[in-house]
Amino acid sequence: MTSVNTFKVGIGINYWDDVEGLLRILVNDDVYDFVDKIFVIDGRYEGRKDEPKSHPDYLKDLLGIYSKLEVYDMDNRKQIDKRNLYWHLANISEMDYMIVLDSDEYLEIEPEILNRTLRTIYDKPEQCYPILQQMEGVVSASRPRLFKAPFNFGHIQSTKPNTISHGSLYGPDGIEIINEMYKWFEEHPQFSVNDNEQGGIPGIKMFHDKTYRSRDRVIADRVYYDEVKDR
Repeated sequence: MTSVNTFKVGIGINYWDDVEGLLRILVNDDVYDFVDKIFVIDGRYEGRKDEPKSHPDYLKDLLGIYSKLEVYDMDNRKQIDKRNLYWHLANISEMDYMIVLDSDEYLEIEPEILNRTLRTIYDKPEQCYPILQQMEGVVSASRPRLFKAPFNFGHIQSTKPNTISHGSLYGPDGIEIINEMYKWFEEHPQFSVNDNEQGGIPGIKMFHDKTYRSRDRVIADRVYYDEVKDR
């Protein structure tokens, strides 16, 4: 299939021990054909002790099949370090746009509509745009998951104790980037963030689904998140 996309689009995935979740992202032909690079930042978070359940060769096998896939090992690092790496990779790879995913999320896109959307926002000053996410098949919410070049921003370690630092992105001038997504809502009041039905940019939706994560893995995740607030 020939992609209708006229921009360089990357996906950045914060990943550890979730091959089936990653494969669910890769096997969607509409998504895979649309993007140019899929950056997978692999590794446990700093201080996490539980061992992986999947064999490491499974991930190597995917590298041999999917040429757009790039995997980078960042084991025992903070979450903001892992996420900042895909901004760096997007920058040196000269991406026009980056979509941010975790491996317990996946995308559905309408390629022609999404390409028109990217063309529409290309000359706008904002660098962050909302994608509609459905969580566990029940709740829908707008998430700041589409970002536009230049990728001159990053996560900064909070100086406040027990504070999650990856929820904010700061540009070189110290301005918070994620808040820029609300400009899109100002221009599209039918998708006001105060409405029961939120919205995102046309042509793309995101789904949060832990189907492929074992009960033990979900519990281990929750224990770690509760105990390590500054991850």
